[in-house]
Amino acid sequence: MKKNSYLSVILAALMVSAVILTRIMTPTAMIDPQQGKFNLEAIIPHKFSNWKIDPLNTVPVVNPDTLWLINKIYNQTLSHTYINNEGERVMISVAYGKDQNKDLYVHRPENCYVANGFEIGEMTRTYINTTIGRIPVMHLVAKQGSRTEPITYWIRVGDSLTRGWVEQTLTTIGYELTGNVPDGLLFRISTISNDEQDSYRIQQAFLTAMLQAVRSEDRHWLVGQLLQ
Repeated sequence: MKKNSYLSVILAALMVSAVILTRIMTPTAMIDPQQGKFNLEAIIPHKFSNWKIDPLNTVPVVNPDTLWLINKIYNQTLSHTYINNEGERVMISVAYGKDQNKDLYVHRPENCYVANGFEIGEMTRTYINTTIGRIPVMHLVAKQGSRTEPITYWIRVGDSLTRGWVEQTLTTIGYELTGNVPDGLLFRISTISNDEQDSYRIQQAFLTAMLQAVRSEDRHWLVGQLLQ
């Protein structure tokens, strides 16, 4: 059997398992990571290091959801374009939902960019080393006409960071087995550039500076428990 066939069987088995587990278990305990409320706009600074929100905001941030769907799926969303002293721009999009077990299942970029007419190239699971820890992320490149957009993202499910459908599903099922309903957050950062490696360098520098600027007591909302 070919490699793709094995992968299809594995994915199908995971989907069936998820359905069965959903039917036989009724997790009701909501996880509140820090026993309190938070606000994305307050947590993520508008200005830090040599970065600030671009007042012109000339680069559109991809978002496939209409307002009513955003309000249904997410509890909070945030989208900004930042610019640094060298004129480099990055876009971030963050979406938070307190219940991963219902409608949330945060929208992964490989899906939402396709919904916006982009083509997605090879996806790579990797890590970004920052001053606060090692972040597991997914790299991918979206293309539409002359626009090329290297993307980095992660999905927090409860305390864990995941990349892609399989990791997200398995982590969610793990929480359900304990009878808990995890919250979830999608963090996406991207740049418009034909230079993929330079884009990821800029994104890493941005993320390192941003996470360093976020208050230590608030970082959990964004990155859960990081690997050291």
